[in-house]
Amino acid sequence: MKMAKRMNHLSQPLRTGLVLFIFLGILPMNLNAQYAPWIGDTLTGAPCEGKGQSYGPFDYTNPRHRGEHLQLVEGAHFMPRVRSLTEDRLDSAVINDIDYTLRAFPNHHDALYAVTRYWFLPDSFKRVRNRMVSTPPECYFQRAIYFKPDDGTVRMLYGLYLHKLNKYNEALEQYDLAEELAPDSAQLLYNIGLLHFEMKQYEKSLEYARKAYALEYPLPGLRNKLKKKGYWK
Repeated sequence: MKMAKRMNHLSQPLRTGLVLFIFLGILPMNLNAQYAPWIGDTLTGAPCEGKGQSYGPFDYTNPRHRGEHLQLVEGAHFMPRVRSLTEDRLDSAVINDIDYTLRAFPNHHDALYAVTRYWFLPDSFKRVRNRMVSTPPECYFQRAIYFKPDDGTVRMLYGLYLHKLNKYNEALEQYDLAEELAPDSAQLLYNIGLLHFEMKQYEKSLEYARKAYALEYPLPGLRNKLKKKGYWK
């Protein structure tokens, strides 16, 4: 029904051709693929590029998409060894499985975090044959934001990636946007507090630390840092 509605605006010859192409398997059944393009630039200024759509794209936050589609993708491509970044010489390289997962689910939170973690592995590990990163994390994040602009977790994870690169102003911009979407996320508030601490903005760091701990954030690291500076009483 949804596909029929999307095709109503097309001319009769074009509708007939699309139906034939779909029947023959030339086009994917999910016409949403056009809404998850590679957009933006890398941090070095090159256009973002990546592999084409093969399955999906599906919304990781949509319960209807998280059923069978998510099980299929995670069962084949985001199994425990991929989540833990453990390579297996007899199986697909970790980065290839992460890439497939993110092409199918652009805003898959765990996979976005995995590609960030993979990016910061030692180069000696990543430069083994077939394990190099061809699409940098910022491109996956920009694609995910375009696909699901109101997903605050994606913004937070993008901020975390930029934070780890010491791009503090860019990280803060993403964190601020994430806070607008998810103001009660203890993890986000903690991350913002850490960033302000590293920017030597201790009063702001204290403000966010108190918010995070009021929401029962479990890790004491930020509080301990502020104690050493004499800000946490």
